[in-house]
Amino acid sequence: MFAATILVGVAQKIHIPYPIALVLGGTIIGFIPGLPSIQIDPHLIFVVVLPPILYHAAFGISFREFKKNWKEIFSLALGLVAFTTLIIGLLFKWLFPDLSWALAFAFGAIVSPPDAVAATTILKRFAISPRLLSILEGESLINDASAIVLYKLAVVAILSGSFSVSGGAIEFIQEVVGGVIVGLICGFLMQRFSRRYLAPEVGVVFSFTIPYVTYLIADSIGGSGILAVVVNGLIGSNILRLHNSSLRRIIGYPAWDTFIILMNCFVFILIGLQLGTLTATMSTNEILLYTAFAFLIAYMMFVVRMFWVYAKSGVYYVKALSKPNASVICPEIIRDAALIGWSGMRGIVSLAAALGLPYTLPDGMPLQGRNEVIFITFLVILITLLLPGLTLSPLIKWLKIQQPSEHPNSHEIRKKLSEVALEKIQHLQTSQKITKEEYDFLSEYFVLQGRVLEISSSKHKKFKDIESIRLEVIQAQRNQLLKMWENQEIDDRFLNRLEQELDVEETHRSRAELSNSR
Repeated sequence: MFAATILVGVAQKIHIPYPIALVLGGTIIGFIPGLPSIQIDPHLIFVVVLPPILYHAAFGISFREFKKNWKEIFSLALGLVAFTTLIIGLLFKWLFPDLSWALAFAFGAIVSPPDAVAATTILKRFAISPRLLSILEGESLINDASAIVLYKLAVVAILSGSFSVSGGAIEFIQEVVGGVIVGLICGFLMQRFSRRYLAPEVGVVFSFTIPYVTYLIADSIGGSGILAVVVNGLIGSNILRLHNSSLRRIIGYPAWDTFIILMNCFVFILIGLQLGTLTATMSTNEILLYTAFAFLIAYMMFVVRMFWVYAKSGVYYVKALSKPNASVICPEIIRDAALIGWSGMRGIVSLAAALGLPYTLPDGMPLQGRNEVIFITFLVILITLLLPGLTLSPLIKWLKIQQPSEHPNSHEIRKKLSEVALEKIQHLQTSQKITKEEYDFLSEYFVLQGRVLEISSSKHKKFKDIESIRLEVIQAQRNQLLKMWENQEIDDRFLNRLEQELDVEETHRSRAELSNSR
């Protein structure tokens, strides 16, 4: 865990998505001699890892943008996932004819859902439209749920030794309907209870139990626990934005960011510890052969994704040709298709699903092909993270997409907020709730606050270094404060109070920076 944490820190320093660093670290761990082999209950992987990851992902999505782009999102998250599962399942069966069809389609479902973390980490550094980011984040969230449902159906077929189309369809409907209903009920009850009755600190602690409880309830009645968690998270994200307590958001977001980083570290360490055991059972020829298979599968996944994306974009392109602004819309459609098609990195959900395959069949015999599936899945993740992940930035530059700028109406919006503040202060003075001195002070404070925020977030050349200078000034204040404490001019309690004030001032933009470096 120590090494994994350092890798995450290094990745954020050099501005690459941290899953790339973790998958490389997992590869190195797998070939360190003498490390123990760890076996964990496959079902436990699902219960411990997936619910919080998907719950956290739901909070990063704009629900308004999700509803606006639901057709594109569900086309990728349902249609493309099913198509990828089918094509990759057929390819896997062709490569491993002695393994079962059920395992082949389980593998197809395992590698079918892209992970948007790596892609959006890069895309957020450029002037990518909110629509495109919402499509990728929405796809990543929903396709995880749909892929896991298909995966569970394949695992049931593996364990039973047979598969019924009608039975599978019924079970699929039961999983989806049950998951959505449980997610809605748990979402409204838990989120509203937390908002109304729990203090911010306790509410954040309570939030870590929500995905687990929701998953277990849905799973116990035969519904999709993953889908239930996603629905609950979407409800929670909408409620949190309307929450009156800023403290809930201030401490909640970084707490969850930290927890998810730890969860990613745990999974990649786990696969690293298992890689050594897996490769020990394979000959050199088998390792080379399976590596070649992984490249072939990754290439086919890329072809399938590009075909699906450009087929749908082609329809939009033809329709756009008849519009007056076709010269603007058509190049944008091609550009968006290129970015969506190239953003097919796989991640932790695929890895957790591979590790979640059962070790044995009901008759006690080992599951044939489990090691091959885990090994190839890890290599596919490695390939899809490294190649698109390290070339996405050059692709964006080649497409001549500029660095992000402030919202076009940011000045007017901040001005409006300042006007609202001044109107409220004027009303308080008129109703004699504040004095003239208090009115003058508050008026000056809120006008200055709006100006400071506008300057600190400005991309204008005139203010390009203002944020770093501001942080240097705060650090100088902190150094002086610590010097006074060391000289016993102030006690510990007063030090903590003033240090907290400086921390709040320094970190008012830190979470945005953390989100952009993930």
